[in-house]
Amino acid sequence: MSTISKSSLAKLEKLLGKSLEDASDEDLRGLADELVEKARAGLETDLLSKGDLVEGLELRGQLHRYLGDFEKARDDYAEALALLEDARDVDEVVGRICAGLAVSYDLNGESFKAKSYYKGAIKTLRGLDPVPVVDVADLNNNLAFIYEAEEKYDKAETCFLDSLKSCYEELGPNHRETAVFYNNLGSFYFKLEHDEQAGKMHEEALKARVNLFGESHIETAQSYANLALVSVRSGEVAEGLAHFERALAGFETDLDASGYDYEIVAANYRDVLESMKDKKAVKALNRRLAENGFS
Repeated sequence: MSTISKSSLAKLEKLLGKSLEDASDEDLRGLADELVEKARAGLETDLLSKGDLVEGLELRGQLHRYLGDFEKARDDYAEALALLEDARDVDEVVGRICAGLAVSYDLNGESFKAKSYYKGAIKTLRGLDPVPVVDVADLNNNLAFIYEAEEKYDKAETCFLDSLKSCYEELGPNHRETAVFYNNLGSFYFKLEHDEQAGKMHEEALKARVNLFGESHIETAQSYANLALVSVRSGEVAEGLAHFERALAGFETDLDASGYDYEIVAANYRDVLESMKDKKAVKALNRRLAENGFS
């Protein structure tokens, strides 16, 4: 099955008039090329084909992005955007394409260009009626990470808070997306050593995830792991140890998906136990990891 998103696959199926459920990535790449070239040829005789070409380029750009071909994705998005330069009533499409360009630059490590397109996409999408609130929140969240990497912490905090506020108001506190934004803001505050604020954010993320998934789930485990670090650094070591235990237990419900995080959290847990000179607990933890196939 292809790595392309279900929405893009459905759109490609609609445009081509055939089922692509079992198509490989290479098959889809070829079909997207065919779609673009057909629309490009039609543009020479039919100006109405410009919309078809824009749609084909946007779709192929997304496919390239999912496959990690970021330069090709940028080329397709940029061409589509140029075709829309003088068009009217296309703000939704322009916003989507700017967002695609932003993500493509971001994933390719070109944060300066990504930042510009994130801002453009956010501004354009906020002008729609209705506003696609969650899409804007996601873009703001991505922009926040760029500002954080640039150590522009005030701007990063503003973007993180805006994402959380808008998603909270649109989806409520017990939604997966809201929990993610609580988590991201908590990790941001923890990095800045604002432990009280970090703890509050991670507690809210935990509440949402327990409501959504229960105690035994890898996303709930992530929140317990984050709270463990906050608690230990705040001097609440016993509470932190309990959080570590809950985190490991949650990750152990699906080690195929959580193995990387499991190892990191276990290493953090071991560091705390070693700092306490609790050799017995360290030995028990090492045995537990070995039994689960980890060192």
